[in-house]
Parts: sequence; structure tokens; C-alpha cells
Amino acid sequence: MLKAKILPRITAIRYVSEIPTIKEPKEVDNRNLQNFCAVYGCGLTKTGSLATAAFVEKRNNPEIMSRPIRINYCSTKKIKKIAAGFGFSLFATSTELFGSGLNNFYQLGGPRNEKNVKRTESYYIGGKKIRLPDDSGKIVDISAGRLHSLVATTSKVYAFGSNSHGQCGKDPEKYHFITHDNSYNNLVAVDLPEGSTPKKVYCSFDTSFVLLNDGRLFSFGLSADGQTGNGSADVHWQPNEVQGDVKGEDIVDISGSADTMLAINKKGDVFAWGLNEYGQLQLVTDDIQVDYPRVLNFKLGQVVSVGATGSSCILCTKDGMAYSWGAQILGFGPEVATVPRPMLLDPPLFSSASNDDGKVVKVFAGPYSMGALTSKGNFYAWGINRYGSLGLGHIDDQFFPFQVFVPGEIKTVSLGPDHSLYLTH
Repeated sequence: MLKAKILPRITAIRYVSEIPTIKEPKEVDNRNLQNFCAVYGCGLTKTGSLATAAFVEKRNNPEIMSRPIRINYCSTKKIKKIAAGFGFSLFATSTELFGSGLNNFYQLGGPRNEKNVKRTESYYIGGKKIRLPDDSGKIVDISAGRLHSLVATTSKVYAFGSNSHGQCGKDPEKYHFITHDNSYNNLVAVDLPEGSTPKKVYCSFDTSFVLLNDGRLFSFGLSADGQTGNGSADVHWQPNEVQGDVKGEDIVDISGSADTMLAINKKGDVFAWGLNEYGQLQLVTDDIQVDYPRVLNFKLGQVVSVGATGSSCILCTKDGMAYSWGAQILGFGPEVATVPRPMLLDPPLFSSASNDDGKVVKVFAGPYSMGALTSKGNFYAWGINRYGSLGLGHIDDQFFPFQVFVPGEIKTVSLGPDHSLYLTH
């Protein structure tokens, strides 16, 4: 039996004239390799959010993918932006938008399911193109919330999906959801100040934010915990400029995956508002709900990146130091569950990879987890490991930063409620 599996012995001599000529390999042009990107994903597979139909179609395929796998659907596309929502994903080039996963509230768009109209699927397991109007311009940013999506182009912002809290910028009493018209060609843009240019869009669960090039920040949607930052806990479907200490500042970034929001200005100051249930804003107030943004004078130096989970916050400074505070899993091990103000995450935690100095250049946060990206493109994750979405090869919670192994240099990450996405060079 063993011999049958071994290659048979050579029983004849081959003359030189019979040996095929070996062709010289063609020269490969490597000049454009730096522009090549790939998308990887991990976590819950059965929603279709990883754009791999076989995960859903075949019952014997795993429900959980605890290590990042390459999403082949994106391999032929020059993907530049990624966003992980609740059971769905968005992928964007500079001119085209794609999505995969749940579409039960039209978070991936499409015509309404009515008589005599082409049926829109409730979910897409292998990816689909999401049409944008011809005059929309180039895509500059995308974001995915719980049940809605935001797309910023060079001239407009589009919102589609559930509008139950006005998070798509329309009156929820008239429009329960926003999607394409029956021709699948028209998508209504969000009403913003005339002549404004979008720079960034951001979704928390049911609240939307638009950051303009001039540094002004606008919000709309659910504000039960003060998430919109305009002094009220009501639903605000009309986009309004965020007030409080943010008003008049040149804001450069906005983050917050649940009900606590963080922003930073050009000088590197940090602003926070929304839910303060776990003491995230304890430095300035003990109120559970903070309706107006407050500046947090941490005196840590210039802050360049921020993120917030449902119970904790994270930031990194210009000199590459990362800090976290709040409650639950903060990255300091299982014995530290509450920190009232930013505490330094030991730099050697981010230098386990070879030739990496551990300098953190950007931080990330999903509803249940955190992450840090180093200057060498290495990514470290920790937190509650729902569906193996931390990408560490197991489903156990991770109490301190641990490197996620993905081929190539990681450019950006999106940590969702049930899956994660990674964009690499």
C-alpha cells in the first residue's frame, strides 16, 4: 500500500534531445506593487458579510472564521475603503461602491420590494455593486452603522438603510427607510450647507456624522444619550452642526461605535460626549448622559487618533503612545477592569513583530473591541472576541494586545459588531 503512494521508479533514460526547453520567465513589472491592496475578513460568516457565498451555501462550512481570510470578491477591484456594519460590509474604490451581507433594511440599497418592481434581496452572500448617481463624484469615505450606511463623495453625502431614528437624514415619520428609487438610478443626497465639501462620514449604531473640509461637524439620528451633541435627547433627523466645545473648532476626526463619541481637532485636543455610564468622561463630569461635547484636558501631548467601544475609549499621540480608559477589557490584563483616565499601554506590547519599534500611528474601536496599528503596518487587537472577530485564531476574549497575522502591511481596519475587515498593501 505504501509503495502505491510513492512515485514509480524511472525505468527509461531520457536523451537530451527529448528534454523540453525551459522558457525564460517573463520580466514582471513591480513598479505598481505598492498600489496593490487586498481585503481580509474574519468573524461570523453566515450573514454573507465576508462576500464568500460558499460560507452560507454549504452547511458544513464554518459559522465562525477566527482567522482573517482573503475576500476574493475584492481581489479584482482597487479597494481603498472598507466598513464593517452589523452583519454587512461595504467596500469602495475611488469611483465604485460594493457591499455584501444583510440587506433587510436596504443597508445595501436597491429598489423597494413592491409589485411590478424587480425584487431586492434581503441579503447578498457573494457581494454586489451598489449604484451611485452618475453625478455623485469620486468616493472619499464610507461608514456602516447598525442598519444604515453612509457614503461621502467629493460633492455629496448619501445615506441609505433604516431611517427609524432619522439616521439617514429624512423625517422618520414619513420615511422608515431610505433606498434607491424603482429605476435603481436615483439616490437622494443628505441635506448639507450649500457649497460644503464632505471630508469624512461616520456611523455609530443609529447616529450619523458628517465632517466637512472646513472642520465643521454635523450630526443627525438617534440622540437618546446625547450622541448628536446638540443639547437634546430627542431624535434629530435634520443635519445640524455639533455644538458645545466642538463648535468653532477645526475638527479632523470623529469616532465612537456605540453611544460615546470622541473627536479631535487639528491641534490634537480631545472632545467627548454621549453616554458616560462607565466613567469615560469622568474627568469633566459625573453625569450619565452628556448632551454637549466637552474638551478633555488629558495633557498627554498632541492626540492624532481616537476610538470608543460601548464602555471604553482609546487614543494615541503623535509620539506613538497608546492609552485606554473606561471599563471592561482595556488591554491591561484580566485584573484591570476599570480605569478612570487614560493609562499608558506598555509600548513593548506593540513591538513583538520583527523590526517594529512599536510606535502606534492609529487606533480603532468596535462596539466590543479595540485595536492599534503600528508604523510598520502591524495590527494588534484585544477585547470581547464575539464570533472570533478579533482574528486571533480562537474565540476566547483577549485581555491584552495581541498581533493579528495578515499577509502584507495593514493599511486600515474596521472592527464591527460581529466581524472585522482589514485592508492591506
